Amino acid sequence: MKPKIQKINIQTAAFLMAALLGLMSPALAQNVSISPTGNLPDNSAALDIRDFTNKGVLIPRLTTAQRNAIPSPATSLFIYNTTTGCFEFWDGSAWRVLSAQCAGGCIPLSVGPAAGSHSSTQTSITWNWNAVSTATAYYVNTVNNFATATNIGNTTSYTQSGLSCGQNYTLYVWAQNGCSTSNASVFTFSTSSCVPSANCGSQVFMAVNMDVGTRINGSNEQNNNSVVEKYCYNDLPANCTTYGGLYQWAEAVQLPYANNSTAVGTQLWMTCDPCGSGGRQGICPSGYHIPTDLE
Repeated sequence: MKPKIQKINIQTAAFLMAALLGLMSPALAQNVSISPTGNLPDNSAALDIRDFTNKGVLIPRLTTAQRNAIPSPATSLFIYNTTTGCFEFWDGSAWRVLSAQCAGGCIPLSVGPAAGSHSSTQTSITWNWNAVSTATAYYVNTVNNFATATNIGNTTSYTQSGLSCGQNYTLYVWAQNGCSTSNASVFTFSTSSCVPSANCGSQVFMAVNMDVGTRINGSNEQNNNSVVEKYCYNDLPANCTTYGGLYQWAEAVQLPYANNSTAVGTQLWMTCDPCGSGGRQGICPSGYHIPTDLE
């Protein structure tokens, strides 16, 4: 009995041989065509899959956990995320989604959160931003690297401490939802000015103006009694850094806004009391007070 011989047509054999040679020997082929008709690849393509009328291309399908476990992904690495139903690629710092909407209706995020009103002390900055619709978590980092960013949950505020006075700082913030991560938003802000001092006999006066609180525009009143508010000359934050903040009287002595025009009675700190006998601390740092009339 003769053994059964599988037959293959010449066109198919040539196609398989060409593909094999292209895969095995880059020196023999500058570009490769995979085509049921044997057509040559386009000169601009390293790999040209063409002429199929009833087939597509399947790329690797990974869960989010499997994707995150890829060691050192190359820039432009392309996958289909089965957890989110999104086509994704690595842009060198984060996974990005290609489509405007993924399977299951999840809408990818592109724009990061907008800055809110930051505030600072001499050693800390409280960063605030506006919530991003559909975001379920936010990540922060002091460098533009999402891979090492810290997940702070679904909160729109982050306090950075242990800083130096009178310095500019930068924070990168990403928003994330079930199918994507936004581009980083870049925030910059300064800690409060340092407090050098000058001795005047037995008294010690600050040698620079105060610069604490949240800046508001000069057209607004400093009437939020729950926070310290300040003006910057010409509404320019740089002027606060250089010259210090500007404060209404009630704000400086830390009384309710209404006391700018309403009497508060007679208290020791309001009179021409002897030096240092009862000045009011107000917005001054610990150990200092706002000078009395006599001082």
